[in-house]
Amino acid sequence: MSVNAARRIEVQAPALIVKPTTAPTLLKVLAPAPVEAIMHPHVYRIALGCWAVFLAIFWLTFWVSANALFMVVIATFYAIVFFGVPYAMLRQVPGRAEAKGPLLTFLKQPFATLNGSLYGYEALLQVILVPLCLIAGSTAIGIIIRWARAAYY
Repeated sequence: MSVNAARRIEVQAPALIVKPTTAPTLLKVLAPAPVEAIMHPHVYRIALGCWAVFLAIFWLTFWVSANALFMVVIATFYAIVFFGVPYAMLRQVPGRAEAKGPLLTFLKQPFATLNGSLYGYEALLQVILVPLCLIAGSTAIGIIIRWARAAYY
């Protein structure tokens, strides 16, 4: 630091000091709303239900073909492992799966993410958006396959 800069700091320093009597009127501290950092357990149940509906649509669609049904069986076992391992790991931490309140309260409150906070309903939407789109797509595929088979039978 140069001598000139040190002199400027010494001259400006007394102007920056706030008297203790006026500090509360100058500073207003607003406490932010409490931000939840742990997802509500029902969100995971809703997502699991969406994946179960997705697999059920495939089971209904490909029930008549043994080759296709074999692939659906493999996908079902993969889904059991995919969802079973985190469930087994979650069961090892006591108290982790307990909800702090009802789901509707979680949906209205802010939820902390890596890029900032968003509301709980937005977090729920981000979790179930892909499964819901897959349900819509598999329903369309199932209907098309049924109509195509109806033309030959």
